[in-house]
Amino acid sequence: MLSAVERLWGGRLPDLRRSLWHRQLYLYVTPGEVLVERALRGFPDDVRALGRHCRIIRTNARAGGGFYADRNEIELAAGVETYEGLRQVELSACHELFHFVCWNHPAYRRDEDLSFAYLRRAVRDSRGHLAEFPRYRDWVTGSFLRQGDHANPVEYFADIPTNFRDTAELPPPIRAHFAPLIDASIPTPDFTREPDWPMDHEYFSLPTFQRWLAGQ
Repeated sequence: MLSAVERLWGGRLPDLRRSLWHRQLYLYVTPGEVLVERALRGFPDDVRALGRHCRIIRTNARAGGGFYADRNEIELAAGVETYEGLRQVELSACHELFHFVCWNHPAYRRDEDLSFAYLRRAVRDSRGHLAEFPRYRDWVTGSFLRQGDHANPVEYFADIPTNFRDTAELPPPIRAHFAPLIDASIPTPDFTREPDWPMDHEYFSLPTFQRWLAGQ
């Protein structure tokens, strides 16, 4: 029913959504375990297996949600399908699931514990490649960086697999960092050794990270 509504109402969809929200109706709410499978469809088997350990709780709200590391759970509003779209609920779940993956995957959790030292280096080393990867360049400079303080390594980590299912669209250092999670085309980087390159307070600052994302 919701799929038909999205297809047939077209330009009148905002009016319909306003009318539905006046009554606080949800036309469809995907069960959490089903949403995990749909959101991670096409990702490597080990990523999907890890994701199945995550509980997605659908809350009585129109929009919003997040990953709660203290509970190792995701909350996602029940209204996403009705008021944002069937496609959007999978994208939102995928984003939150990769927060879960980062927190629970042994290798990538190691990098998070290092304040994303390896991820920051991949972004730094990609500065000279932006022109070669226009879709990534346009996304990172035209969408991601507009989020202000939200444009940080934690959110970047979850956004890359959500928005780039084709690793060929990513600059080589970023592709090498994320490919094990997206298409398993490259082995997981070795995050077990201590970083052996110079790092200081500026290396770990948000303005530095954002400058590197912008290719500066």
